[in-house]
This record gives sequence, structure tokens and C-alpha cells, in this order.
Amino acid sequence: MQITGKAAVVSGGASGIGKATALELAKRGARVLIADMDEAQGASVVDAITADGGEAAFQRCDVTKSADLSAAFEACKSAFGRFDIAFNNAGIAGEDIFEENASNWERVLDIDLRAVMDATRLEVRLMRESGGGVIVNTASMGGLVPMPGSPTYAAAKAGVVHFTRSLANLGTQWNVRVNAICPTFTDTPLVRRNGDERLDELKAMVGGILQPEDVAAGVVELIEDDSRAGAIMRVTVRGGRDYARELRA
Repeated sequence: MQITGKAAVVSGGASGIGKATALELAKRGARVLIADMDEAQGASVVDAITADGGEAAFQRCDVTKSADLSAAFEACKSAFGRFDIAFNNAGIAGEDIFEENASNWERVLDIDLRAVMDATRLEVRLMRESGGGVIVNTASMGGLVPMPGSPTYAAAKAGVVHFTRSLANLGTQWNVRVNAICPTFTDTPLVRRNGDERLDELKAMVGGILQPEDVAAGVVELIEDDSRAGAIMRVTVRGGRDYARELRA
């Protein structure tokens, strides 16, 4: 897909990977709607895009609510006259489910898996009515390899991977391509929340840390490459961008 002139919705677009992707899409001529809970940070991303000559808007969105998702997609169509690209990126980190006070594991599933499925469901319905589009879901390398310290997060991201793979047929059926991106640890507020010592541990674990712009470049590739449907892109410091083994019928 040629990005110039298209309209995109980026969930979790107020910071981190979502922000970097929104900025990159705008640089390439897309009009971007930032869907996020953080109104102040979302507005700052819109300001950055418009200051650079692009078009952007903000819509407050709780991705666990279908009504909020639908409102964001309709806001995109209202603001820009179309809806072509969706980056389902909003997510949270997990915790050890066996800790005595573990409390957020169900919310991890709600945001990192169920909300992605719900958003994709709504997006596909809208895009097939308008002739097609591209959806990119944020998974994780944790969806491809075990994460003993965060099994719920790993399960959610593995669900995103296999959900996305299972939608490869929509590319030919409705001209809606659904792909997923699996970055390793990325320098975002989510990763930095546990301090520099933990950040150094993560760097040592995987040989460094990605920048949000590294992941944004992968998202752009998945949007632009019309041959990719149901594709799972890995993004790592050591290996750069490549694709996980494709399943064959």
C-alpha cells in the first residue's frame, strides 16, 4: 500500500512505539488519528505532526471498550474522509502470575489480546466495506519464545501471533491484509518503568535494546509490502528485521 494520502489510526499512539510510528506515517504523507488514554501526551504528538506540516487528530480511547474503538475509527473517517490503516499497538506489561499479590494478569489479557482481536474485528468490517486496508498488530518476541517471568504476557502475545496468522486469507478475500510485528525489548516508558538497573539487565539478555523508530520502520514495511498477509515480522538488535517461519497448509 502506498501510504501517502491514506488515513491511519494508531492505538497507544501517545508514546513509545505508537508515537514513533505515528510520526513516521505522517512523514510519509498519511493523516493520523492518535487513539490513547493520555490526552496530554496524545495532543503533543498531534502538535508535533501538525508543526511538521502533517495532519493529525486525537481521540481518547480505552481499547478494552468496543464503543471507544468504534468511536476512534469513526473519528478518523470524520476527520480525514477515509480509514485505510490501523496499528493496534496499545499494550501493558505483565507480571509473574504466581506472585501472592498478582493482580493485573486478567487486564494483560484484556488489553494485549482481547482488545487487539476486538479492534481487528471492527477494522476488518469497516475496511472491507471501503475496498480494503492494512492492519498491523503489535505482538512481541515474547509471543514466539518463552517468558518464564511473565507467562501471561507471553500467552497474550502468542495469541496475537496466531490470531494474525489465521487471518492471512483476508488479503485475498476482502483485500484486508493483517500482519503482526514482534519486537524484542524496546526503549519505551513501559520498559523503563523499573529503572536503569532492570534496563541494563534486559540489554544484556538480548544484546541491546531497540529504539521505537526501529519498530516503526518494520510497521511501515508491513504496510507497504502488498505481498505480506498474515506475516509475523521479528525485530531484534542482533538480527534486525526478518520474518518468523510461515505456516503452510
